[in-house]
Amino acid sequence: MAVSIKSPRVDALLEQLRQLTGRGSTEIVRDALELELQRQRRLSRRRRLAAELPVLQEQALETAQPFDPDSLYDEQGLPS
Repeated sequence: MAVSIKSPRVDALLEQLRQLTGRGSTEIVRDALELELQRQRRLSRRRRLAAELPVLQEQALETAQPFDPDSLYDEQGLPS
């Protein structure tokens, strides 16, 4: 699929990047798209985990057992 840039602003940004980096338009666009795809995947993963977190917290609270830190040590205060 061919892409046609119809925005003077985008065209100008692309030209500036070409001049600064010496890279071609295709490489610049590909790299920008790959970075955006990675960013969107991270955001999607964060949203999914944020939605799952309350359920996981509730499960943890339901299954949590009381913990006595003193149970880690013997009568002399040494690790048991």
